Amino acid sequence: MPLDSSPALPRPVIRRRRVALPRSLRRAVLPFLVSRLLILIILAAVPAFSHIPAERWKQDDRTTIKLSGQQLADAVRRVAIVNDAGWYWAVARDGYEKRPFDTSRQASWAFFPLHPLLWRQAAAITGEWIWSGVLVANLSFLLALVLLWRLVLNLTDNPRLADSAVVFACFWPATYFMSLPHTEPLFFALVCASMLAGSYRSWGFAGTLGAFASAARFNGIFLAPAFAAVWLRGERRLRDLIALAPIAGGLIAYMAYLWLITGNPLAFKDIQVAWGRQLTVPWSALLQYLSHPHKIVRPWNPEILNFSAAILAIASVVTCWRKGWRDMAIFTGLTLLAPLSTGTLTSMTRYLSVAPGMFLALAVWTEGWPRLGQMLTAGFCIALAIMCILFVLGSNIAGA
Repeated sequence: MPLDSSPALPRPVIRRRRVALPRSLRRAVLPFLVSRLLILIILAAVPAFSHIPAERWKQDDRTTIKLSGQQLADAVRRVAIVNDAGWYWAVARDGYEKRPFDTSRQASWAFFPLHPLLWRQAAAITGEWIWSGVLVANLSFLLALVLLWRLVLNLTDNPRLADSAVVFACFWPATYFMSLPHTEPLFFALVCASMLAGSYRSWGFAGTLGAFASAARFNGIFLAPAFAAVWLRGERRLRDLIALAPIAGGLIAYMAYLWLITGNPLAFKDIQVAWGRQLTVPWSALLQYLSHPHKIVRPWNPEILNFSAAILAIASVVTCWRKGWRDMAIFTGLTLLAPLSTGTLTSMTRYLSVAPGMFLALAVWTEGWPRLGQMLTAGFCIALAIMCILFVLGSNIAGA
């Protein structure tokens, strides 16, 4: 008999712990992937179809179209640095124009520096420009959706509203800009992050993030009055107000740089006349469309879509204000007012894509009306597909 006759002890069962993704990421990633896939398919398929004459489809039943990885890559490269993205690319690659200010021609001063700085750093790591910009844009948009989901949950304590807000943000008609190297995805992420910090009353963090937002777009300064409204309804502690002061820091730093290189600290604003923009009463663009509602499209301006987006924005301001989300209401209102004050609806749908209050209001409206939510989502998808197709075709309707 063996000296040690005790029965062998069973080996302990080692259970591998699954790495749990944050809930907000799990809820945001599927709408993000579905909407980006839709856009990618359009980017690749439209050029393939457009190269085949309609007569050939009628005469040859064997005509086929195949999509390949190379076609997808070529499609993204084709549209990645057109229009505003081309300006940001030029700033990222070559810096700003250093010359005395004048409005005789368009200049890069209208484009704020944070996005091209981040793009330059990404390209320095990868050694490539276009795909670096596309990667930064898509990661920024995914981050924005994650933050938007958490922000809506904090404000409403309703996961369904958070889900709906993310879906509306993903399929908003101008969201194809969020997948390309434009400033919108980065700015949207910074605004959501700053407002999320504000929802926790972490004013120092909100102010710091707001400074980055105002270095990405002029609209970032709108966070200051938005948070001031929340401060007025709270304990009104002076240290909290001081903590919000850095929001202006990004804008002030850019103005100082413009003063140094052009002699005009307001060059970002004054150069807008080179694009045909000038200050006017904000309701003139709305009245102009209402006086000729049959003119649904103008150059660089799908007016029926931009007018509809402006009306939705006005309604969202009212909804957010009544619900007590004053920061959301003020930020959306100022984001709407700024382009309206230039006397045009051009790019309105795109400008409003960075206002979290828009998607929160849409979620609230459709909470008790699922059919309305389905209709709006379907309408947004159709508009997104049409605008994206026109953008790929190089139309001057969908490029702004």
